[in-house]
Amino acid sequence: MNRTGRPRLGRPLRTGNTQEDKIRREIAILKKCNHPHIVKLREVLDDPNSKKIFLVLEYVELGEIKWQNDDGSPAMSIDYARRMFRDVVLGLEYLHYKRIIHRDIKPANLLMTKEGDVKISDFGVSYISGLSGGNDEYELAKTAGTPAFFAPELCYNDPDLPRPRITNKIDIWALGVTLYCFFYGRCPFTAENEFELFNVIAKDEVVFPDEPSVSEQAKALLRNLLSKDPKNRFTIQQIKHVPWVTADLTPAQKEYFLSEALLSR
Repeated sequence: MNRTGRPRLGRPLRTGNTQEDKIRREIAILKKCNHPHIVKLREVLDDPNSKKIFLVLEYVELGEIKWQNDDGSPAMSIDYARRMFRDVVLGLEYLHYKRIIHRDIKPANLLMTKEGDVKISDFGVSYISGLSGGNDEYELAKTAGTPAFFAPELCYNDPDLPRPRITNKIDIWALGVTLYCFFYGRCPFTAENEFELFNVIAKDEVVFPDEPSVSEQAKALLRNLLSKDPKNRFTIQQIKHVPWVTADLTPAQKEYFLSEALLSR
């Protein structure tokens, strides 16, 4: 990673917000993580005489998960999507337990091992409460990540209404968009430009294409993940107890999935 970055729109980078500061925040977050569904940081090579800082990360053999075919159709079966989803849920549960908000959950940031396990990657825009001593609400209100996966509270543009509090529920929304991508091979909210997209995300209800393989239970889960009001959006614990999520697990596998044994790592 380049140690320095170009100022945006001719503005100088503020103290605490330089390219190097961002890299060091990402390193600090990665060092906190030790979980089978989070990409591990192996080593940092930081020579002050070099223009770059090198992060040596765990090698995830199969790379990004394939969720869309060339013709735009979904690339995975419903059962396969459910298994991928569970891995991401466990990884996200761990991050939130560590007070880390990923801020860019999407299929492109989900990598697969040769054993078929999914790992969450790319913490370049992630945020951990209290790490920089800043104002959490102010920092989280800054748009970061991928617009198609932004939660409504990040797209808020009505000056007459109070803005909903921004919390780790933005990751739950992005998780819902990701599951929708798994099911249908496309994002639930699209538009011609970013400004229009923000309006669509903030105001339009989710529409489900005619896809017989997606059950009503699965659609109900999506509605709860994609609730416009973050207070009504599902928590990780609620997600884990949805019957559709655990439908194909053995009793032992279900007990492991519902436990919090991995949080103490």
